[in-house]
Amino acid sequence: GRAVAVAVGDRRQRRLAAFVTPGDVDQTGLRSFLADRLPAYAIPPSITTLDSLPLTANGKIDRSALTALVADLPESTAYEPPVGRAETVLAAIWADLLERPGVRRSDNFFTLGGDSLLATRMIARLRAEGITDARLSLLFQTPVLADFAATLTLGEAAPQAPALAPDLAHRHDPFPPTEVQRAYWLGRAEHFTLGGVGCHFYTEFDGDIDLDRLETAWNLLIERHEMLRAVFDENGFQRILPEVPRFTIAAAGSVEAMREQMSHQVLDVSAWPLFDARAVRHEGGVRLGVSFDNIIVDALSMMVFFAELDLLYHDPDTVLPPIGASFRDYLLAQTPDPAVFETAKDYWAAKLPELPPAPQLPLRVDPALIDRPRFVRRELRLPAARWQAINDLARRHELTPATVLAAAFGEVLGTWSAQKELTLNLTLFDRREVHPDIHRVLGDFTSLLLVGYRQGAGWLDGARKLQEEVWRGLEHGEVSAVWVMRELARRNAAIEMTMPVVFTSTLGVTGEGMAGPSFGEQVWGVSQTPQVWLDSQVGEIDGELLVRWDAVEELFAPGVLDAMFGAYGGLLEWLAEGDWSAEVPALLPVEQGVVRERVNATAGRVPDGVLHGEFFARARVEPDRVALIAAGGCVSYGELADRALGVA
Repeated sequence: GRAVAVAVGDRRQRRLAAFVTPGDVDQTGLRSFLADRLPAYAIPPSITTLDSLPLTANGKIDRSALTALVADLPESTAYEPPVGRAETVLAAIWADLLERPGVRRSDNFFTLGGDSLLATRMIARLRAEGITDARLSLLFQTPVLADFAATLTLGEAAPQAPALAPDLAHRHDPFPPTEVQRAYWLGRAEHFTLGGVGCHFYTEFDGDIDLDRLETAWNLLIERHEMLRAVFDENGFQRILPEVPRFTIAAAGSVEAMREQMSHQVLDVSAWPLFDARAVRHEGGVRLGVSFDNIIVDALSMMVFFAELDLLYHDPDTVLPPIGASFRDYLLAQTPDPAVFETAKDYWAAKLPELPPAPQLPLRVDPALIDRPRFVRRELRLPAARWQAINDLARRHELTPATVLAAAFGEVLGTWSAQKELTLNLTLFDRREVHPDIHRVLGDFTSLLLVGYRQGAGWLDGARKLQEEVWRGLEHGEVSAVWVMRELARRNAAIEMTMPVVFTSTLGVTGEGMAGPSFGEQVWGVSQTPQVWLDSQVGEIDGELLVRWDAVEELFAPGVLDAMFGAYGGLLEWLAEGDWSAEVPALLPVEQGVVRERVNATAGRVPDGVLHGEFFARARVEPDRVALIAAGGCVSYGELADRALGVA
């Protein structure tokens, strides 16, 4: 017998169709044979038996003829409709969330474009339908609709929960911060390592901008969105001011002066406003500088802000949809089930002993010695065709694009770290759908998730392990990474515990979220976060993948970040066309590998208790030599101290 599989359907609904000869093949036995040898995504949903395969004039299999044959088959032959209530309910939810006209029982959540955000929303919808045992980890293991539906237990549909009720009478009373907001608030204190900064986002736009129109639009949004009128008190509680003065866009003397004053500014959270905008007029138009303290707005909120600002700029009379809830209402209504919270705490408590350390990157200086960290941005765009190729491969392998990019980040970090296994700090945007208007509310809904990255037998193996860990963590998301880090610090008798390398993805959050308003083109930007060394941000813009790294430049010797960022770009190119089951190609530049081998061949240890200030004197290592070692990507700062006497 002979067999061939072809990919059919449009770009967003590609599927496998198989053809086998001879025509009397036992399909049940064949499917059982395939199930023992292939993952679910690789088993074609339709298998057609033929007496012979069509051939071209050259004697090769005519794949075009086979594709046409699939198109001519009755739909029921290629796809089976959902069977039973669980499949029917699930298919309706998938069709709505994934924006599909219909979903069949053989469809795969990942190949349809599903991601963790949509999966979380799906679980909430299922619970509303009375299916209380739906779990993210089971979806990861059984992503085909019929298989996942088989894990569900039907129950009585829950009564529709009342929409979040706005508390207008106490609108301007103080209310507590989220754990992440509190971490941002505390991180401004200079006694924390790499503290003394706010979580701050600065962007410059160029364009023929009418500043009067822009100022009018901006003030309309201040009136519309409560968190644009927020301040914080001495205890870290936030409060919405009922009225504020008119906001004005100040004139700056030059682009250089504006950037110097705004790019790393630390806004006083006790005084309004917690944002800033200034402008410089030049021959080509206007350069606009915009900064936000992220203690009041997360990434999705900034996308909403710029989208609405754009609408009001072009037409101040635009009537925006009403917002029937506030960030304050949302926070005060969050009351997690005590049993669910305890289960989450038990999960993370058991997870702590096996959680790898933070990336042990080669540092030039001790982070504690940097008084005021300054971040520098690196940026690349992956062309649309290459990015689409990665997306297609991700769906074929049942991975989300965000997982692929996070795993690539982990590979690069592991290459430059003293230890291959490491923990990533993931930024999440998980607004719970407690009100129809919740996605229009501005606020910092951010949460964090700690996940271990461990290299696998091949690229695909490592990425799959990461995705499974992410989804298990999301399943226990009632406990945040801030709690986990506090518990780690307590267990290690440390004053503070940080995971200073962050991965932020806005993929799936909104369509063109990173593009900003249409009246100006983004030309420069940087973000900063307290207690962070490196923040990798990924998103889409104009169909391309946009990657930004914001890092504390002073921490790293010259050349280290450039080499790491270059390796990340090279790895993305490999992913666009590579065999994901293979091992990742070498990422470390040859010259840095030579330095690493030389250093790692030495031995020696700085005696216990030696302080950083005494390190160079005891080790008798010239500072330039230490910088060379760090630039070679050989070891982390801590391991460098271990080896210093041997190097000397």
